[in-house]
Amino acid sequence: MRFDSSTPITRFFSFLVTVSAIIAFGFIAWKAFDVWSSDPAVEGIEQILQPQK
Repeated sequence: MRFDSSTPITRFFSFLVTVSAIIAFGFIAWKAFDVWSSDPAVEGIEQILQPQK
């Protein structure tokens, strides 16, 4: 089934899908950063890289 791309309904659904994709990408990126930053190995690497005082 093919939709006419100039109808307001298809433009609305296209906008909805685009916004949903951006929100999903942001959520996945946020969760990935949260998991990465709470990883004990990353904390150990940060301690090694800090200049020793």
